[in-house]
Amino acid sequence: MLTVDIRRGEQKSQRHTDLDSIGEWLDDPQALFWIDMTDPTDTEWDTIAARFKFHPLALEDARQRNQRPKLDAYDGYLYLALRAWIGEQSPSDDRGDATQEVDVFFAPRYLITIHEGGCDPLKEVRRRWDALPTLPSPPGQGAPQRTSALLLHTLLDTIVDAMFPVMDQIDEAIDTLETQVYTVSVAATAAASSREPLELAPALRFKKKLLLLRQTVAPLRDILNELLRTGEPLVPGETTAYFQDVYDHTLRLLEQIDLHRDIVGGVMDAVMAQTNNRLNQVVKTLTVFSTMLMSASLVAGIYGMNFKYMPELEWRYGYFGALALMLGIIAALALYFKRIGWF
Repeated sequence: MLTVDIRRGEQKSQRHTDLDSIGEWLDDPQALFWIDMTDPTDTEWDTIAARFKFHPLALEDARQRNQRPKLDAYDGYLYLALRAWIGEQSPSDDRGDATQEVDVFFAPRYLITIHEGGCDPLKEVRRRWDALPTLPSPPGQGAPQRTSALLLHTLLDTIVDAMFPVMDQIDEAIDTLETQVYTVSVAATAAASSREPLELAPALRFKKKLLLLRQTVAPLRDILNELLRTGEPLVPGETTAYFQDVYDHTLRLLEQIDLHRDIVGGVMDAVMAQTNNRLNQVVKTLTVFSTMLMSASLVAGIYGMNFKYMPELEWRYGYFGALALMLGIIAALALYFKRIGWF
C-alpha cells in the first residue's frame, strides 16, 4: 500500500495511489510530498529509484531489514534508518522484535517513509502533521511553516516521545521491585534468616529491556547530533530549535536509562547478597550440627575400638557414662554456638 500526502500551500491531497500517478506533481515546485510505502514491491522499489535518482547504496540499506539506525548524506537528500519502539513481547526479544524499522529519504521537497506492515508511530505523525498549526513556535518566530524538515522533526519527535511512557512504566516497576528487595533484605538481615527468597528474574528482565531501549535511543541521539553539529544545508535554520528540542529529549531518556540501569544493578547486588546470606545461614547451621555430631562420634569411636585391654570396658556404668559424656559435649557446643550467635 502506498499513501501519498501532497501539499501545495495549504491545500492537501491524501490518497492511496501508485507511484506512476504522481508524476504530474513532481514538476510542481510548490508541492510538498510525503510518500509512505508499506511493504513495497520490487516494481515500486525500481520506480522510486528511477524517479528520485537515489544512490544504489542508499537503496540497498533501505531494502535490508534490521538496519542499525544511522544517517547518510547524499547529493541533495539524506537517508535515515530509524527504529520506533513497539514494545517488548517476551524476555528473549532482541532489538528487531521490540522495535520497527522505518527507512526515510529526506529532501527539501519530499519525505519518503518505508516500513513493513502497519506502523502506529507514523499514524501519530500524520495526526500531529495535520494539527501542526497548534504546535508552539520558537520565541520571536511566527507559526512554523510546513516543510519537509518540519515533517522530519515531527517523525523524530514522535519516535522519541513514544519512549517516555515506557520509561515511566519501568520507573514505577523498578521502584516497586527495589522496595520489595530492600524490605526483604533488611528483614532477612534482622532475623538472620528469611523464608521469603528473592528472585533474580524480574531484575534481569528490566536490565534486558533497558538495554533494548538504550540500543534504540543512543543512535537517535547520534543522528540528531549530526544534523545539528554539521549544519546540514537541507535543514533550514528556523527548524534548528525543533531538532534541538528532540535532541534534548534523547539526552534525558539516556540519562533515565543509565540511572535505571544503575538501580537495577544495585537491586541485583542486593538479591545476590540476600541469597548469599541465606546460604551462609544454611552453612552455619550445618556446621553446628556437624561439629556436635562429630564430637559425639569421637567418643563413640573410641569406645568402639576392638582392643581387649581397654579402661572402663568392665565398668558397670560405662555405657551410661559414655552417653552422658557425649550429651555433655553436645550441650557444651550448643551453648557455645548460641553465645556466638550461630543459631
